[in-house]
Amino acid sequence: MSSQQPNSEASQPAPETKPKREPRYSPPLRNLLATIVAIVVALTGIFGRTLGDGVLADVYDVVPILRDQAVCNLMVLIGGFFAIFIPLMWLTFGSAYPRIVRYTPITVIVLGVALFFVVFEIQGVSGNMIPRFGYRFGLAPDQRLGGLNAEDRIVAPDAIAKVADDPKAFPQFLGPNRNNKVDGPKLNPDWQANPPEELWRVPIGAGWSGFAALDGRIYTMEQRGDEELVSCYDMNTGKPIWGTAIQARHETVMGYVGPRCTPLLLDGKVYALGATGVFRCLDQKSGKIVWQHDLLEMYGVSPGVEGGNIAWGRSQSPLAYEIDGRNVVIIPAGGPDASKPEAMTSIVAFDAATGETVWEGGHHQVSYASPLVAQIDGADQIISINEATITGHEPTTGKELWSLDWPGSSSGAATCSQVHSLGDNKFFVSKGYTEGAQTFEVKKDGDKYNVEVTWQNPRVLKTKFTNVAIQGNDVFGIDDGILEKVTIGEKRPAWRERGFGHGQVLLVGDQLLVMGEEGNLALVDTAADKYTELGRIKALSSEVAPTWNPLCIYGDLLLVRNAEEAACYRLATQP
Repeated sequence: MSSQQPNSEASQPAPETKPKREPRYSPPLRNLLATIVAIVVALTGIFGRTLGDGVLADVYDVVPILRDQAVCNLMVLIGGFFAIFIPLMWLTFGSAYPRIVRYTPITVIVLGVALFFVVFEIQGVSGNMIPRFGYRFGLAPDQRLGGLNAEDRIVAPDAIAKVADDPKAFPQFLGPNRNNKVDGPKLNPDWQANPPEELWRVPIGAGWSGFAALDGRIYTMEQRGDEELVSCYDMNTGKPIWGTAIQARHETVMGYVGPRCTPLLLDGKVYALGATGVFRCLDQKSGKIVWQHDLLEMYGVSPGVEGGNIAWGRSQSPLAYEIDGRNVVIIPAGGPDASKPEAMTSIVAFDAATGETVWEGGHHQVSYASPLVAQIDGADQIISINEATITGHEPTTGKELWSLDWPGSSSGAATCSQVHSLGDNKFFVSKGYTEGAQTFEVKKDGDKYNVEVTWQNPRVLKTKFTNVAIQGNDVFGIDDGILEKVTIGEKRPAWRERGFGHGQVLLVGDQLLVMGEEGNLALVDTAADKYTELGRIKALSSEVAPTWNPLCIYGDLLLVRNAEEAACYRLATQP
């Protein structure tokens, strides 16, 4: 009897076969949707500010982050990248086109980008976060200058006038009264017939310092290679008189190179703070160092901690004050640990002649703004603009009298702009990073002070690292790259004008000088109901660096500079 063996192969089910995927010559829906989203993000960045100021103004407060032009530019960068990256990845790895079609675009793009960055590098960014590229293997402009050699200098008269004896003096940051305006001269508004006359133009070391001017000399700070200088030039020729250097160099991609402080002139001395925290007193005639303090060393701050506390370098300008016939200079100090307020010192006063510490005041992390003197009920107070607060201090002891929250981060949402006194115990302050403009009033109640915010408008005057000028109730400033005239208390600007970038303004009489980020100087009518430009010239140029330095005027001479060159213009005036 025979038996039949089962057929093992026949008994097993046939393997399932996956259906063959049709080759794709167009991207799937999800890729298209993702690309469209990326394009929308980029377009929102491009048109966000315009839409928000126009048809979307009433709902714009829902998305305040779009008020920051730097954020809009980042949206353009991110959205544009993914709008290209998503379809490129599908074409290369998901499509059915021949290899040469799939791999040629990505190969060309990768090789092109790689070759570009072999030759060039990002050497900085504009105020709106647009990268600025420079040649990778060349020396930076400040490194090509070398030092201020003895043979380059001229011999100037020893006689130095006192600030009080020179009615044209511009002896400190933002001018004689530290408020970004001067009373005169009366400028001729017809720049077509009477354009500014260029008297001289010279190369200068890097940095964002402005000029202080007195008695035929101008003083500033600059970076030349590894040396940080306080320097003095002849006002009429631009030739150097002296330059005193220390070994220090502050440099970041976003903040560029060099010192940021505008020197203070007081009693024949020059006071200047370096970007790395070295505070110097120099003889005004010779540039010889009289005394100096390393603030980081004094307050126990390591370079690493300093980089976290003040990422873009010390930029405060010193303030002079007289206590019972004794002159002091006041500067923000800082400390080793911002998370421990008791370890911080907001401001410190030094004896102007000896450098001896006179007092210390406050326990707040410092910002990039500078202290000022203001009056509360007719009595002087020192106003300190800190990282996240504004405080008032008793001027003879430094004791903190009041405090107002003013949100900020010295390594992010930086506080750079000054407080301005409006009189009658009222003040104006502004900043970028969506904060905008605000006024507040300080009221004395017995031995205490109360602070009340009286008006705020995050829509206007987002002065990222510029300062405003105030005429009556009208405020002129650059709002994230857009020049504005704003009346205090109003919701909308009286007028706006694009195209200046993060430049600087200076009010001269009733006319406004505006220096754009690209070195274009304009004269603007402050009384007009709409933007009225009276004239414009190309005042400065540069290879890479923008023009962020404050303006200086001495009579009819306008002194301007950026991180690469300085120039002097004679402005036509009227009787």
